[in-house]
Amino acid sequence: MGNRLNAWCAGISEQVTPGTTTVVEGAPGTGRTTVLDDLSSRWRGHVLRARCSALDGDLPFGVVAQLFDLVDPDLVPPEAVGAVRLTARTADFAVLHGVYRLAAALAGQADLLVVVDDAQWADAASWRWLAYLALRIQRLPIALVLTLSTGERCDDPSHAEVMAVGRRVVLEDLSPEAVADVVTASLGRPAPAFTAACLAVTGGNPLAVTRLVAALAEEGVAPDEESAWRVAERGAQVLGEIAVARLRRRSAAVVVTAHCLAVLGPDPHPAVLADLTGLGPLELAEARRCAGLLGVAGQAVLDDLPAPARADLHLRAARSLRAHGAPDRAVADHLLETSPGLPPWAAEVLDRAAQEAVNQGDTPGAARLLWRALREPVANPSRALRLLGIAELVGNLPGATARLREAFESDVDEEETAVALSYALHAEGNAAEVPAVLAGGSPLARAHLVVHGLAWQEAVPSQVSLDTPAGVLHHVMVGDITAEEAVSRVSAGEMVPTDVLSSLTSAMTLNLADSLDEALAVLDDVDRAQAPPLRALTYVMRANVQRRKGDLVSAHADLELAEDHLRQDRRWHAVSVWHAALLADILLEEGRLDEAEALVAESSTDEARRVWQYAALLTVRGRLLTARGEDREALEAFLAAGRHCAAWPYRNPAPLAWRSGAALACAAIGDSERARDLASEEVELARAWGAPRALGMALRAEGRVTAGAAGRTVLEEAVRVLRGSPARLELARALVDLGVVVRRQGDTAGARACLRDAVDLAQKCGSTAMAARAYSELVATSAGPRRMRQTGPTALTPAEHQVAELAARGRSDEEIASVLLMPADAVAALLPGIYRKLGVGGRSQLSNALFVD
Repeated sequence: MGNRLNAWCAGISEQVTPGTTTVVEGAPGTGRTTVLDDLSSRWRGHVLRARCSALDGDLPFGVVAQLFDLVDPDLVPPEAVGAVRLTARTADFAVLHGVYRLAAALAGQADLLVVVDDAQWADAASWRWLAYLALRIQRLPIALVLTLSTGERCDDPSHAEVMAVGRRVVLEDLSPEAVADVVTASLGRPAPAFTAACLAVTGGNPLAVTRLVAALAEEGVAPDEESAWRVAERGAQVLGEIAVARLRRRSAAVVVTAHCLAVLGPDPHPAVLADLTGLGPLELAEARRCAGLLGVAGQAVLDDLPAPARADLHLRAARSLRAHGAPDRAVADHLLETSPGLPPWAAEVLDRAAQEAVNQGDTPGAARLLWRALREPVANPSRALRLLGIAELVGNLPGATARLREAFESDVDEEETAVALSYALHAEGNAAEVPAVLAGGSPLARAHLVVHGLAWQEAVPSQVSLDTPAGVLHHVMVGDITAEEAVSRVSAGEMVPTDVLSSLTSAMTLNLADSLDEALAVLDDVDRAQAPPLRALTYVMRANVQRRKGDLVSAHADLELAEDHLRQDRRWHAVSVWHAALLADILLEEGRLDEAEALVAESSTDEARRVWQYAALLTVRGRLLTARGEDREALEAFLAAGRHCAAWPYRNPAPLAWRSGAALACAAIGDSERARDLASEEVELARAWGAPRALGMALRAEGRVTAGAAGRTVLEEAVRVLRGSPARLELARALVDLGVVVRRQGDTAGARACLRDAVDLAQKCGSTAMAARAYSELVATSAGPRRMRQTGPTALTPAEHQVAELAARGRSDEEIASVLLMPADAVAALLPGIYRKLGVGGRSQLSNALFVD
């Protein structure tokens, strides 16, 4: 900073001459005091100097007394004695003129320099005398120099009078070149990245730069690019030290406000800040402004407080935040910094905040809250142990099962602890213990046992009532309830989803019953602030619904989101296998057979073979082999899926239609009788269930394996049934099969109509393989070449598909942003491109373009 300081002082020295008034302004740390030191050392004559502080404002003539403190008492005129000795209470003309005469007498001996540093804090009487002197100084060999801190308020009328007659010099922050000069002087020539880091952390403030460089020099830091990261760390400490030093010179109101801001953060609740400071609105506003000018660093200010005072301030903050309705987590963050011995309400807040952190997947935060809660004698140790075990379970940390066992054996909050322990056992693959742990028989325990049973055969409950959405789902899977009854039960008022479990099981039931938009609506309302496995499951379920609608692109996008969460925790094999089966199925539809085969092989692990969802993977393998023409191997894959499912009591074909695949494979190898038996069995089960998708798929298989006009009749019924369902891709599949049969029976016009509809549907759904097959069959009818669709839903990116679908279902930009965790303006920016790709004029036409009912 030396070169710039020399330039400053040289410029100021030219202005500071007898008969002049100069006002030097600058932010804290820009070198105002240093400039005055240099001027004082250069002055040839008397120098009177004073430095003001925030404590001087209430002391009349405090600055004047500083200036003339060492003057020979015999030179002081009688009327000036009161001002010099701090006994004068009013700044009347006689006192002002007496002090002026004293200054003139000193100037008569030698040129006089009067210097006042930080004059913004001078008392009113001293300001009046400074203005009195400034208005008369031109006639005397006296120079007056004042410094003011930029941004500090000075409402005294005399301040304006001084500024009107004085010359103004403004000290600026350092430029990048000047910062480099400072670094070079102490550390050697710096790398550009090192200089940039110094500039970024200090803002170019000369004092901060100088102190930072000195600290780095003491530590032997080289000014190279590799050391640039150390600048930010050390710079924060230096800035904190500077801020604390400045704060100590301020009034009690500013100090208290700075402490409270350090505890509450830069944007505190106004009422809470007022509670903690005890200041009135105007005084608090001014104190906040002053604290902001100081650049007070929160952690440095907190470190400057004694530990008991800091803990007490955090407790007061927690109490005030709670009184003003702040969330439990915000209150608990302050309780973490308190000393043991909290009131009962504090332990309850820590407990609830820990539960929230667990639900959001914040394992480290939950652990800190729970360990703090365990330090309080009023805390519930069993509950805290349970929550800590859940946090460790969600975070995939060791010891979760042991901790949950300990909590479970204490018999406190047994039901909730039992549920948590059951999922720890699930994650370990220890499904055999799950029924015993959930043997309490409560609705909550039975509901969670049903969920475990959807993955592990050992956990399938023997009896399940229909009093919860999970219970309804169990009976749906078993197949002893109709789709209509299932939908009416989960849509009833007493079963409206109120938690994640009921939401997910209700959505699955609605999905199987072909109420696909209702299922998506339920999934959209599931809180996304959950542990990664739950978020992954939610996206997999969304993908499943989209796949059933025939929207393969949206399904693929949801599977990508699910994969992001599954990567964080690979223990939940049922979700991972379901994810792999859906993704492999979509790859098949896109004609990417090799990728689908590799995914199926990679996902067929020993752990996967234990869960029910492995049957879905086998079914996809069967479809893959069918597409390759390997019909015998395909049949074995479908039958293996059937054997796997036989361990569970789930016979409803809506979740998994392995029989129809096996029927087609049997027909391909010439076993017509077995093919008809398998297809008929699936049709019978599907009719009992009553949802059109499952029935249409089963009828399609039966029509395929039935010869002659009877087969055509069954296929026509399959098309009619599927037209009444949201399953657009399955309709396209049935139309292709019907078109092939009709063409072979000589009805070319009817075949073309079916196949053209199939081409359009398959392309809209994004099924490249189905579109190619339909197109090939269409060409076989001697129809002219037909251009394949180049726009439509398949042209949308995954993000655009999600936005378009939610917009089609009537969601506002803000609601879409909330569901997809993206800014609302980003949603608005995507919509015009979506309209263009879909060829629609606006939001109201999206539902037809995307098949959203």
